[in-house]
Amino acid sequence: MHLLVNGIGHRVTGEIDVPTSKYHAHRALILASLAEGVSTIRGHCDARHVHYTVQLLRGLGVTITRRGNAYEVHGLGGRYRPRRASVSAGSSGTTLYFMLGLASLADRPVTVTGQKYFRRRPVEPLLRALKQMGVELQSADNCPPVHIAGARPAGGHVKIPGTLSQWISGLILLAPFATGPSTIEVEGELNERTYLELTVAMMRQFGLQVTVSADWRRFDVEPDQQARPVDLSLPPDIGSAAFGVALAALHPSEVLLRGLTSLDGSAADHPEFHFLDAARAMGVPMRVTGGGTLIRQDAPRLRAIDWDLRDMPDMLPILSAMAAFADGESVFGNVAHTRLKESDRAAAMVQLNAMGAQVELSGNELRIRGVDRLRAARLRSYNDHRVLMSLAIAATRADGGSTLTYPRAYRISYPGFLDAVNGVGAEMSVPGRESEDVSRVTLPQWLRRRAQERADEVAVVDVRRDSDLVVTWGGLQDRVDRAAAMLLRLGVRRGDNVAYQLPNRIEFVVLSLAALRIGAVCCPIMPFFREREIAFVLGRARAQVLVVADRYRNRRPAQEVAGLSEQDRAGLRHLVVLSEADGTAELPDTSGLAVHDWDQALTGTVADRAVLDEQNPTPDLHAQLLFTSGTTGEPKGVLQPSHNLVRAAAMEIRFLGLGPDDAIWVPSPLAHQTGFLYGMVLALVLGVPQILQSEWNAKRALRSLNEHRATFVQAATPFLSDLVEAVEQSGDVPEHLRIFVATGATVPRTLAERATRVLDTAVCGAFGTTETCLGALATPDSEPAQRWGTDGRALDGVELRIVDDEGRAQPPGVEGNFELRSGTMFGGYLDRPGLTGEAFTPDGFYRTGDLATLDEHGYLRITGRVKDVINRGGEKIPVAEAEQLLFEHPAVADVAIVAMPDERLGERACAFVVLREGAELTFAQMQEYLDGRRMAKQYWPERLEAIEALPRNPIGKVQKFKLRVVAADLRPVNSRTTAEKAIDIDG
Repeated sequence: MHLLVNGIGHRVTGEIDVPTSKYHAHRALILASLAEGVSTIRGHCDARHVHYTVQLLRGLGVTITRRGNAYEVHGLGGRYRPRRASVSAGSSGTTLYFMLGLASLADRPVTVTGQKYFRRRPVEPLLRALKQMGVELQSADNCPPVHIAGARPAGGHVKIPGTLSQWISGLILLAPFATGPSTIEVEGELNERTYLELTVAMMRQFGLQVTVSADWRRFDVEPDQQARPVDLSLPPDIGSAAFGVALAALHPSEVLLRGLTSLDGSAADHPEFHFLDAARAMGVPMRVTGGGTLIRQDAPRLRAIDWDLRDMPDMLPILSAMAAFADGESVFGNVAHTRLKESDRAAAMVQLNAMGAQVELSGNELRIRGVDRLRAARLRSYNDHRVLMSLAIAATRADGGSTLTYPRAYRISYPGFLDAVNGVGAEMSVPGRESEDVSRVTLPQWLRRRAQERADEVAVVDVRRDSDLVVTWGGLQDRVDRAAAMLLRLGVRRGDNVAYQLPNRIEFVVLSLAALRIGAVCCPIMPFFREREIAFVLGRARAQVLVVADRYRNRRPAQEVAGLSEQDRAGLRHLVVLSEADGTAELPDTSGLAVHDWDQALTGTVADRAVLDEQNPTPDLHAQLLFTSGTTGEPKGVLQPSHNLVRAAAMEIRFLGLGPDDAIWVPSPLAHQTGFLYGMVLALVLGVPQILQSEWNAKRALRSLNEHRATFVQAATPFLSDLVEAVEQSGDVPEHLRIFVATGATVPRTLAERATRVLDTAVCGAFGTTETCLGALATPDSEPAQRWGTDGRALDGVELRIVDDEGRAQPPGVEGNFELRSGTMFGGYLDRPGLTGEAFTPDGFYRTGDLATLDEHGYLRITGRVKDVINRGGEKIPVAEAEQLLFEHPAVADVAIVAMPDERLGERACAFVVLREGAELTFAQMQEYLDGRRMAKQYWPERLEAIEALPRNPIGKVQKFKLRVVAADLRPVNSRTTAEKAIDIDG
């Protein structure tokens, strides 16, 4: 597999979000781990090398939790408590060199190792210096793995070569925790001084004192120091920004490097800051404006430079790529230590000669004579992230397509590299397969790809009463652009919330993608919400634009919004009204609110195309604000970034093996996560049709399933039940449907068996939340009892666990609190940081609030909600099992069991049942039935209440808090008479 880079001749335009500095991240995380207390490191860094530091510190017992865009580090006060005997630095040299000495602060012996090729990396000078400080260690060949005793070093006078700053930093970081004073003296040439300056500056931020000589060759450190916790923000990473600078420098361009807000000494604490000086010396036109640094030029022309790379060796590859096109000969001095990095970087860049450049490596110098253009070539990256990215940038100005080995190496330091450069006009890809990191592609980019690849193929089918509306990928792209231009005209900007209350129609999809197209946030509202709920959402979201239909069933949503008080509108400025009948919308009369007809607002061409094309939303932006429908009370606003939504859809696609021949049926409300994510988003990422149905009708659904050859659906249990009855009544079957993923509530076993037989479809259990997306899923290949008798097993990359109330892991089959950890965790609850914090354990697991078991094969079975537990005299009642048994009774159509108060035992169980038409079930008959099923009498419900319907939220979860309100006034049945009272609690 190779990275393909096509040479381009067009202008590069757009924005690149500069990631945070990995150099600062490494040091901040490590120092925070040594402090006593909790530190907050703001500015999450996606670099894989930083991930290795986090994982190694966790292995040493440090709790590090993601809180939105920040790390929360619970420091151990200078004494690590390893969770395992061996910890790995992965492929990160910084992690390895910094932590080899610090591992001696563990309370027991520990081995520090790394990836396979890392075990051939000699570290003898560092190991020798650590021994001089009193670190007890062993290494078979002066390479990892290194076995380190758990004992604080004594300190002392240490000498170390100045070849690599990381060796020196590793000693300086350890010295304050020694039992005696330390002196670290640098011998020979001193390279990378700026990196040492950063280490010392950050140590001082954490309260650690280091005395440094004027020439930075001697460091004196007092012993027994204590680091203090801090709250700090990571600055932008100059080393990553360098690739955007170089791309813009080599082409006609208008590129904004967002976040890079200083070109002077105010950001000089970054060790690679002088790259910007070098770039300006080469003639790159940079100026700070609009929240970043802008590079704008029509005719690129670079000048040759003579530059000493002693203090910024990592910049050699990208400066070499730029110098290959500069007028004259560039000379880069003091490059010998660049040959000791992830690869021999100086020699690697000589490959530019294969492309027609003139590069000469001689001793400690690299000379490059610039040419006007290169030719394509096959190149080697040596699995070195900087070599890969630098040669790729050079190849954008070559004739033809170049290839590079180890195409994923960029993830080591700059995971967003491909998306960043492709987003402004470069053409880089991995032929033969989609990028593994599909989450870095935004939904508007997915749409653009589909529209370019197959503009005339079906993208959306809008199932309507009279006839179905079919929209192609090209047609969808055009509609989205028009709607995005409309939003811009209404004043919507990047980061704004766009609220809309629409049924499952094409306009929902168009508006969602239009909002994302300009970097705004989708805030859908359930169609059946009334004035009270809409006012709540508007008050929380502060949306300036709301889109509604003029009619929905027997209601008039636009009139309802118009009738809200100014206070309830909460800053709403524009109301856009969609006609239910595809004509001119009925516009309400209102004051203080601009009202627009949807069709008229979209009429005409996209006049402000240039402004629209300037929008370049990134995958890290919040894309969705979804208010949970709630089974326990007030809704919470869940924020999800774009990359989470795309990653979640891709995870299910891989897990189920969905492909280009599938078609996605979407009966679930698009305004709910099930429909939004596992209907609309999944279809976009997969690149297949989505079939929308705005009004639920099982017979119409069955017909549309066959007409449009739907193969997959994810929906709540009631949809499954209704579809099964429609098939049984009509005799028709969904001919192409392969998979029905049932979510929202556990599927009763009898219904799952019946559906499997009647529909001839794999019915798969699943578990997910708005906050975490899908966490567990069964597959068609699972055994039947696992497929529909459980809630599935963990998706790839998801961790599931069952713990007791003290957080101790439970063995297979034992019920406990269900927690999960995934790469699709939400970005927090809107304006509720305290609630967000409570949702997570210290080690980053999400507290689902469910009780569950995991069997020996990893299959999950939800047994109830923590708040639904019935504590009968100190004994917990297995509610889920009793509900399953009662559901199998021929007279029962639906059932839920909740607690009712009892003076003696505290709580007893009350069963609320929905009876089948014409059926009867007495309390005595229920007891006789459960007795026949051999259920312990203590677990039998002690009251039976017949009701018309169970209260459910939009995805089918029973709202047991409503049932508990009713049960609060009930008492156990003391005789064997039937509880005749029927209580209507629906709604």
